[in-house]
Amino acid sequence: MSGAHDHGHPRRWWVLVVLCIVLVTVTMQVSILNTALPTLVHELGASDSQLQWIVDSYIVVLAGLLLTGAAIGDKYGRKKALIAGLAVTLLTTFGAALATDPIQLIIWRGLMGVGAALTLPATLSILVDVFREAMERRKAIAYWSLMNAIGSFIGPITGGLLLAWFSWQACFLVNLPLLAVTIVLCMVMVPDSHDPDAARFDLLGALLSTIALGALIWSVIEAPSHGWTSLPILCGLALGLGASALFVVWENHTSTPMFEMSLLKSPQLSAAALTLTIAFIAMSGAMFLATISLQLVKGYTPLQAAIATSGPIVIVNLIVVPRAPWIMQRFGLRKTIAFGTAMTGVAALAITTTSTTSTYWMLGLGFALMAVAFSVFMPASTEAMMTAVPPERSGGASALNQITRQSGQALGIALLGGIATVGFQSRFSDNAPAIADVSADSISDAGASLSAAVHLADSLPEAIRGPLMDIAGSSYIFGMRLALVVAAMLAFAGAAYAAKAIPSRITHHEQTPHTRSEVEDNAT
Repeated sequence: MSGAHDHGHPRRWWVLVVLCIVLVTVTMQVSILNTALPTLVHELGASDSQLQWIVDSYIVVLAGLLLTGAAIGDKYGRKKALIAGLAVTLLTTFGAALATDPIQLIIWRGLMGVGAALTLPATLSILVDVFREAMERRKAIAYWSLMNAIGSFIGPITGGLLLAWFSWQACFLVNLPLLAVTIVLCMVMVPDSHDPDAARFDLLGALLSTIALGALIWSVIEAPSHGWTSLPILCGLALGLGASALFVVWENHTSTPMFEMSLLKSPQLSAAALTLTIAFIAMSGAMFLATISLQLVKGYTPLQAAIATSGPIVIVNLIVVPRAPWIMQRFGLRKTIAFGTAMTGVAALAITTTSTTSTYWMLGLGFALMAVAFSVFMPASTEAMMTAVPPERSGGASALNQITRQSGQALGIALLGGIATVGFQSRFSDNAPAIADVSADSISDAGASLSAAVHLADSLPEAIRGPLMDIAGSSYIFGMRLALVVAAMLAFAGAAYAAKAIPSRITHHEQTPHTRSEVEDNAT
């Protein structure tokens, strides 16, 4: 596939279709469980902490193993890594469906992260390898981003529909035939590729990166419940930072690094990665808080909340993402990334206008604006990161792209969720003592979080339950608004950083490691 006018693999568009099916299947498998979480409380007796780790065990393992998964693909072949990851996902999905208690489910969800760590970097690396022409690659990355979003948002709707007629196990079993078909399609349609310079597998680098990322993500997730200055969190942060430092030292000195640290010297790669992280912090935290408000404040059912959230997002994605390549071509990657990140802040501010009694429309507008933001900043930042390196070295850039997203999601939920909790506690403590016939101890316990207030309200007579939930709902909205303002400020700062730090001349690596071009990244 080398030549002056080589556009890539002859079946590249069919390969893209298969990769998109892979992405939808894997991301839907992750998000489909969100709707089933309340059911797990009744069916498996899961506690609040166990519910959190049913979700977060996947994120911790995935983030910890992403660099390792990418290195395995670079060394032994990305098609092999892709199929192996899907096989692991199939087996662990079946195991999760057989779980009989929360601990078993947490373990199986963590093992699903192993499969995703092999699969997700491979999809993007294969895409970049088979699409060598810049404009076609932009279109392919845009559709890859679209499938990423669609899988994440149709999962909860599918889960809600399944739970209306079947048990929670159906949320796992439904994906088994899809995964089986996807494995066959990958075996038949997807070409293999690898890094010819990957002399041997960097076992120590893999171990250090797994410890570093896993410990840091675990600390961020657990910090709101334990406290940032608690001993477990400080130890986790120290372990993560220490392992990170050792990883950098080792990768700079070993002859066969799993991740070339010199890649981070590229302002195109590093600035796009940092901006993507900031955008995901703002977006993930805002969407997490808004979704909770739909169910616990406004009284939506899980299916109603999934439709209310996913409806405008999927519609906007379907409209905007196919036009993202033209937007990137017309305005350049730097302006597109900056605009999309700024739109995340605008969407967060739109969501702040909601109240306990307001209609859905302002929330819907906020969700639609958030989708516009994602539809432009995600493909543009991915394009900037992946074209900063030759296709043969795309594994590390692909892993970094996934790490920024997973880290941004964890940070957004933890940091903005913590701000919202502080706001809730402050407003609730000022108003809750006015509730009659409820003990001070019960009020104090309910003031810890919105879910604690809901649990107390469920045990009270209707005459008292209503006033308590009115106070709890307004307190949550107050805390959510504080967090959303912080999210908007972060997004605007990220947009300003992108406009300044992403270079005006964008590097496009094309057919071979020795062929690249630089183009002026501005409007034409």
